Amino acid sequence: MMKSRTIIGIALAGIVVLATAPNAIAAIHTISDNATSAKIDDSSQAGMFQWKVNGQDQLFQQWFWYRVGSTAESSIDTLTLVSATKSEPDELTLVYSGTGFTMEIEFDITGAGPGSGIGDIAESIRITNTSGAAMDFHFFQYVDFDLNGTAGGDTVEFVTSNFVTQSEGPTTLSETVVTGTPEHHEANFFPLTLDKLNDLLATTLNDDDGPYTGDVTWAFQWDITLAASGPFSSFLISKDKLIQGVIPAPGAILLGALGLGAVGWLKRRRA
Repeated sequence: MMKSRTIIGIALAGIVVLATAPNAIAAIHTISDNATSAKIDDSSQAGMFQWKVNGQDQLFQQWFWYRVGSTAESSIDTLTLVSATKSEPDELTLVYSGTGFTMEIEFDITGAGPGSGIGDIAESIRITNTSGAAMDFHFFQYVDFDLNGTAGGDTVEFVTSNFVTQSEGPTTLSETVVTGTPEHHEANFFPLTLDKLNDLLATTLNDDDGPYTGDVTWAFQWDITLAASGPFSSFLISKDKLIQGVIPAPGAILLGALGLGAVGWLKRRRA
């Protein structure tokens, strides 16, 4: 079963951004290195919605959700976007602020040469309590990879609570949480986990390791107590995604030259 993609028109997307984005600097950013690139929408749940290696898109959606206490979680694009900084072509730092906390997210992409089929994205998230009181904070990462550009036929499995793998044919993807071991995780089929994160109820991931094969997704959850002040008022998560064995897309060089890609938030539906 494949997912088809519909691009919302540029004019409509602009109206949505003006109506819902926290401020005027909301944008879609591209980071790149050698033969790999990624696109990140800082103002919608699309989040990081493209990761091309050898000209082949591997990613449908990766983004982050949060909640304070037992209230329902929300995606981080509902926070105020303070800044978006590209210090280098391969790096992007987003800073958000919420009620009593700040969040800094850094993306760093590394690509090998053309035809290598290898790409890497390192991410770090620092959450800092600015409220002056202890805070019960919960942070989620949701991921939907479509390896080799197809939604079906992928197999996902959590090997440990901080290490997950996904594969389709010769293409393999892994993510390792280096710092900040998650309390919960979940392997599932699209869109079950995404629906839970958006159902206006507090979510705890179910610790299902898989393996599952099909149109699969996965997620991590961190449950954090942020102190009122001092070193424990801040929490750092660092992670690394590695993809190998990517099959080059047909006509990848031509597509790259034409600059074809997603513009705005992409919606999916079953074919």
